[in-house]
Amino acid sequence: MKGLVVSKKLPLEKEKIVELVKVYDTPLFVILRERLIENFLAFTRFLPGVQPFYAVKANPHPEIIRTLDTLGSCFDVASKQEVQLVHELGIGPERMIFANTIKRKKGLAFAREIGLKLMTYDNLNELYKIQKVHPEAKLLLRITSPSNGSGANLSYKFGVDPEEALFLLLRAREMGLQPVGVSFHAGSPCYQVESYLVSLQAVRKIFSEARQSGIELSIVDIGGGFPLKIYQEEGEQRSLESLASKIYSHIESFLQEGYRVIAEPGRCIVGSACFLVTKVIGKALRRGKVWYYLDEGIYGSLSAIPFDKASPEFVPLREGNGLQEAILAGPTCDSLDVIAKDVLLPELGLDDLIVVPDIGAYSIASATNFNGFEKPTVVMV
Repeated sequence: MKGLVVSKKLPLEKEKIVELVKVYDTPLFVILRERLIENFLAFTRFLPGVQPFYAVKANPHPEIIRTLDTLGSCFDVASKQEVQLVHELGIGPERMIFANTIKRKKGLAFAREIGLKLMTYDNLNELYKIQKVHPEAKLLLRITSPSNGSGANLSYKFGVDPEEALFLLLRAREMGLQPVGVSFHAGSPCYQVESYLVSLQAVRKIFSEARQSGIELSIVDIGGGFPLKIYQEEGEQRSLESLASKIYSHIESFLQEGYRVIAEPGRCIVGSACFLVTKVIGKALRRGKVWYYLDEGIYGSLSAIPFDKASPEFVPLREGNGLQEAILAGPTCDSLDVIAKDVLLPELGLDDLIVVPDIGAYSIASATNFNGFEKPTVVMV
């Protein structure tokens, strides 16, 4: 839970941040529209031919979806509520994938009602459910993927072993359903090239076995979990640019053979496109350590700290040379609501502002109103 300040770089000019706080107060969650657009276009540039389905779960704010819609993005939805959100923004069902292998029946029924057909599965019971509720569905079988080095191992909860894939593809066909492809997710965030390469090799083998059994698959879904950092710096290995440069030739081979390749990026699209502004609402000296209490915490948009294993940077707007280690805590009555320890900060007072950059993904999406505290105001600039 350490979050040492390593730079003074702000995501927006200091004067603009102060101006926004005067209008909206804090906590304030700011979406940078141009950064959002830049990130999306970078993804399509580094992985040309791969069709992005933005993972709505990363940040479902309507302004983000509207902006990505104008760029031609498709959308990865995982619940009736997410399907409904995207649908009500005027986005057609052909631009969505229901990428949750365990779906509620009411979600399937709504998908059928609006014509959303593309979806994932990874077990026999899900096939029975789909056959009963949405027999017109077009199915991607999700397989497990190596997740070594990933922040979250998504193959722990989802996916079938590749060796069992053919059985589930054949069962889908026998049940009158339409299997159209294979999907995997290498974990989130994933920096390991090998995880993608092993998974793509497994997909190719499954495609071959399916073809020999009379099933022609056409879609490869390489999932999400791409790094938050977009551009490669000297010696940088943990960026989208670096990862893409190492896996793209293997993806391109599928494209050249006429397969449709899709992906479900979330973090790399929205992560660096948002920042939080929070203020000091209390200060105390406890056991020789300075504690600053903020008006936002881990029950709010800093939920990425416990849930996404994030280690955000905390940049104070007040400048000062005499840095001291401090503890940052949220506003709730829960003693678990400790944001970060040993943060190097100048001496701060009440109402001083702290900016938290790169907080766009898996943050406000899981914020709560615990203890009655309001969620941050969200504004796009």
